[in-house]
Amino acid sequence: MELRLIVIILLLPFAIIFVYTMWHEFRRYRRDGSAEYGLSYDPETNSTHVTILSEDETGYDPDDTDTPADADAMNDRTPTMTDAKSRIDDTVKSADVVLYMKGTKDMPQCGFSSRVAGVLNYMGVEFSDVNVLADEDIRQGIKDYSDWPTIPQLYVKGEFVGGCDIITEMTLSGELDQLFEKSGVTYDKDAAEKIREANA
Repeated sequence: MELRLIVIILLLPFAIIFVYTMWHEFRRYRRDGSAEYGLSYDPETNSTHVTILSEDETGYDPDDTDTPADADAMNDRTPTMTDAKSRIDDTVKSADVVLYMKGTKDMPQCGFSSRVAGVLNYMGVEFSDVNVLADEDIRQGIKDYSDWPTIPQLYVKGEFVGGCDIITEMTLSGELDQLFEKSGVTYDKDAAEKIREANA
């Protein structure tokens, strides 16, 4: 009996570490999504599953939260930010669809950016991607430009459409299809329907 108790006491720390690691990985999985672009392939049925929803996804990104120190830094960079605003304005007006995101459309670097890029890629939409991680002025400047606190941000014909939650809702309601049709943006209607069917 004493031997069993000693073994349990010795193994208990490892069990706690294992449970904590699994819990941490599960939280990361829920936050970032399980597959690139929110798509997964099932070899048994030879089909692609489209999942763009997460039960508790709010579009909030802790990395994008501004602090008082950030505000002080921004005050020191006002001329640079004016230049950033001009560059952003030129970019959103130079292409029909522009996505400001973390990473690129081929290699997103956050779950929210991956989700929106995945929807656009799956629907066959031609769009320009701007990696805000490559330029701190653009990363802050796009929030000021749209008066929207988080990234990603989608623009169609120079107009701000929304972030991850809004694009998700518009995709499922068919409003994104309508916006693309109204704006003359080419997209795959069947792919849009598949997304809605997968999330019905």
